Amino acid sequence: MRLLPILMLLLTGCSAEQDIQAWGRQYRQQQDYQSLKQVVARFPAGADTAYLSRLLGDPINMGFDYHYLVDSTGPDGCPVGAVFHISPEGTIDHWWLDQICE
Repeated sequence: MRLLPILMLLLTGCSAEQDIQAWGRQYRQQQDYQSLKQVVARFPAGADTAYLSRLLGDPINMGFDYHYLVDSTGPDGCPVGAVFHISPEGTIDHWWLDQICE
């Protein structure tokens, strides 16, 4: 009986990783908003830039953050996409999805 909760946690973790991988694959193929939104919602805290690049492909590398765009613009005429900020340790410490008006 003690193994059941552990097994459930392991299965849930595997499922979550499979979900984010599937959404990442779809984003790499279609550069669509929905798949990028799903990746942003499921992105694991503390992941490194290598994981992010494997997941979504080559970023627009701004040095201190990575940008991933979709093929549309927002209401202000700015590109829409996700921004993943890179900490000094090389991990992603915060991220968001919206218009990128810089």
